[in-house]
Parts: sequence; C-alpha cells; structure tokens
Amino acid sequence: MGNSYLSNAMIPLMMTLVLGYYAARLLIFHDTESITGKKGTKLKDKEKYVTESGKLILFLAAGSFIMAIVMYFNTYAAVAEIIIWFVIFGILWKRMNDKYGDTGSHKKK
Repeated sequence: MGNSYLSNAMIPLMMTLVLGYYAARLLIFHDTESITGKKGTKLKDKEKYVTESGKLILFLAAGSFIMAIVMYFNTYAAVAEIIIWFVIFGILWKRMNDKYGDTGSHKKK
C-alpha cells in the first residue's frame, strides 16, 4: 500500500509545491505577471489583487495537500474533496477578480 500510495499522491503533492510557489511570487514579490501574463493587464487595485489572489492560491495548495492525505484513506473521498475545493476556489476567484481584477481598458469595445 505504501509504494502505491506514494505514486498516487505524487501529483497532489507536486501541485501543492507549484501552487505554493505561485502564492509566494504573489504575496512576497507582488508579481502579478506570473498569473496574468505580460499583456499589460490594468488592475483596479493591484495591492488587493495580489493579496487576495495569493491567499486563494494558498487555499488551493492546501486543498491539494489535504487531497494527498485523504487519498491514503479513500481515493473517492479525495476526488470529491478536491472537486468541492475547486468549486469554492472558482467562486471566490470570480468574486475577487470582479472586485480587484482587470479594468477592461485594453479590450476592444
């Protein structure tokens, strides 16, 4: 069980590390280009956007880590947990982006 578990849990654990990396880039270095791209996105409130998006990415990293733990006991419960986590993340991200995100000034009207 141990070797099989580690091979199954490797993807959620790697996702935890990758998401943690992006959260650090946002929260520590205030690097919005890491998630918005280099297209020169104008944000309504860059400081709030950086803070909130960093927290939300940490939330998703926590979900991936919890998935890896739950996967030890039940794979179906782990998949259900991450699906619920993603739905909550998606709703919170949309709210955050609507409040602090793209002003739409570079879009064609």
